Amino acid sequence: MTVVMKCDIDMRLKICFVSIGANGSAIAANMIAAGADIKCYDPWPAHVDAIQQKGLFIHLPDEMQNQSIPIYHLCELAETAEPFDVIFMASKSYDTKWITEYIAPHLAHDGIVVALQNGMTTDEIAGIIGAERVLSCVVELSCELFTPGQIQRNTPSKKTWFAIENKKTPYLLEILKLLENAGTVVQVDEIQSAKWMKLLVNSMSLGPFALLGKPVQEGLNTPGMRELILKIGEETQKIGDMLGFTPFPIMGLSENDVKTTNNLPALLMDTLAGHIGPAAQDCILQDFIRGRRTEIETINGFIVAQAKAAGIDAPYNQSIIEMGQKVKTGELELQTENVAYLASLMSK
Repeated sequence: MTVVMKCDIDMRLKICFVSIGANGSAIAANMIAAGADIKCYDPWPAHVDAIQQKGLFIHLPDEMQNQSIPIYHLCELAETAEPFDVIFMASKSYDTKWITEYIAPHLAHDGIVVALQNGMTTDEIAGIIGAERVLSCVVELSCELFTPGQIQRNTPSKKTWFAIENKKTPYLLEILKLLENAGTVVQVDEIQSAKWMKLLVNSMSLGPFALLGKPVQEGLNTPGMRELILKIGEETQKIGDMLGFTPFPIMGLSENDVKTTNNLPALLMDTLAGHIGPAAQDCILQDFIRGRRTEIETINGFIVAQAKAAGIDAPYNQSIIEMGQKVKTGELELQTENVAYLASLMSK
């Protein structure tokens, strides 16, 4: 595992960034502020229009920044003639297939898609453009986007963390340089184990706290909730072990931290909570609030599907799916009392 240091960017590369929502906006802004020539595309028209008119406003814990970003409506990507060498993609995991299909014709024959997403999306992307043209990445970054053209960045650059797959590609070094402007970057060989570790964190920290309608830290401190989410984490870890994924240090943890802990889910959860602000709302809570589709199906749902394929059950993750569906249909509100409901489902 090698830490990457900041250095100059090759301006000859043709680079674009597709789907710059909350996290994508923060990462793209850092790259562009460092001098990178990047064209950005996003499917939310109001977000694009707001940035075109006034730039991107980035609200940090101790300051507010404004960054000019070359941004276009996603449909305008179809008008580009020259292919891109590198395409960063930060879409929701459930949008992976259609966005990959859309960008595929605009990727150079030796180009690479850098997947800055939650979930285990690598195989889905590879099935469309080929395994040699996708670079997997683990991202630790918490941002919020409710108002077009304005993001709340809860994780500052010094606590933002990327793990990039150590794959042979002519653009790997430049990709590492670009990402280093947004946070700490490490190269890893066991990227799928690293992604499963992030999936483990997300299975505990996204859907469960969103169901309470609470920010991560407040949800973690809600009576009875810590015990429940650690059970979910233990279940996810067990399934990962069965699938051959090995415990891997993410979010700045060391190999020794991971090897010596007697409670990996607790270590990961506490590390995450320590890296974000007390008011940070996770991406699933943001989607619930905005009435959007959520990533519960591609996080907890993916875990349940993998468990089923291995011939075992995943009842704790299944409980999150069931509650998420009830919120979607209006049968359940986002409220603290859902702790008791979750406990009852998990006790069956």
